[in-house]
Formats: sequence, structure tokens, C-alpha cells
Amino acid sequence: MPASAPLPFPVTPRRPGDPEPDLAGFALVHSALRSGCRLIADATTAIAAGSPCPPARHRAAVRFAAAVLEEVHVHHSREDDVLWPVIAASAGAHVDLEPLSDDHAELQRVLDRAQAALARFEAAGPAQAAPLAALLTHLADDLDEHVAEEEREVFPVLRRFVSAGDLTRAEARFRAGTTPRQLAFLLPWLVDSCPTPADRAALLARVPLPLRLLLRAVSPAWQRQRDLVAGTG
Repeated sequence: MPASAPLPFPVTPRRPGDPEPDLAGFALVHSALRSGCRLIADATTAIAAGSPCPPARHRAAVRFAAAVLEEVHVHHSREDDVLWPVIAASAGAHVDLEPLSDDHAELQRVLDRAQAALARFEAAGPAQAAPLAALLTHLADDLDEHVAEEEREVFPVLRRFVSAGDLTRAEARFRAGTTPRQLAFLLPWLVDSCPTPADRAALLARVPLPLRLLLRAVSPAWQRQRDLVAGTG
């Protein structure tokens, strides 16, 4: 399927015998997005059902949810603008990305409604938790389904047709423009989403020293915020 967005850089499709691209980074981001959406959906559902929500938890839930929703938006927008054109140029007729782009459009509609509901929850507090919880649960369910489909349909195409160098360049485009404030949320979130200690160690080994120092500085506050949102802190 031709990509609607222009190519972000010249593409050289993978040739037989070339190394496969490493998809661990994309899989980890997907895991983080899914776990983050589920956390805020479950937390607001509990608040709507009467779980205590003092001002500190309310503020943390608003900040955490806003950060998660922003990253969901950024990720699928960059897939549309960067990754999909690279895949289309590399794989040609071997892949149809239109259903996944349609999913992104539907996710964005739910995101827009969830962000509006989050603003009402921020202003009115727990009285507005129920409509927010319903939208966040809808989003978390849709994201689970979308990510599973994307990894099932797109990951094999990436491995077969996209060169390792082009995927590395695409990942660099994904990271471009990330602010220090976003990094302070993203880094501990990604580490927290690693499925095993070995995966966590492998991730940390790839993180440059300045970012490891940032991670060490911001992780305790991020973890406290996560636990406060979940109602366990």
C-alpha cells in the first residue's frame, strides 16, 4: 500500500542475508503504552467505585494520565509519519497498512474524548471519575487489540523487508523532539515495563551515561507517582 506521508529519508530495503532489524525497542514501547493505559483505566475505575482519592492522588492521576495519553498520541502519529512510509517503500504490495492507519484514526478520536474527560476530572475531582474511567478503559481495550494486531501483522514484514539501518533511522526520528520533561517520565516508565531483570539490564546497557544519570535521579519520584495513582502508595 502506498504511504500517504512522504518518506522521512531514502530507504534501502533489506536484502536476503542482511541482518534482521531489532524490534525489541518497539515491543518495549508497546508494552509501556499498554501498561500505562491499563494503569490509569484501572485507577480511575477504582476511584469512580469509591476508592479514596485525596488531593495528592488526584493530582498524580491527572499528571500521569496526561503523560500517558500524550505518548500514545505521539507514538501512533510517528508511526503514520515515519514508520509506515518506510515499510511501504520497503515491502510494497506485501503489506496493507490501511487498516492500522484506520485504527490510529479511531484511537485518536477516543484519545481526544479522554483528554477532554481528563480536563473535567482535573477541575471537578472524583465526581468526574466515572466518565473518564469508561473512556480510558475503552482506550486500553482498543490499544491492546491494536498492538496485538500490529505485532502480528507488521513485525514479520519489518523483519523480512526493512533493513536494520532504516529501522534504526526510523527509531531516531521517533525520539527526535523529545523534551527533558518527557524523558523524565519516559525513561523510568520504559524500565518499569521491562518484562524480566535481564531485559531491564539489556535496556540500561544501551542507555547513554547522561540518560542513566537522569534515570537515577527521576526514578524514585516516578515510582512514587505510579504507586500513588494505583492507590498502593
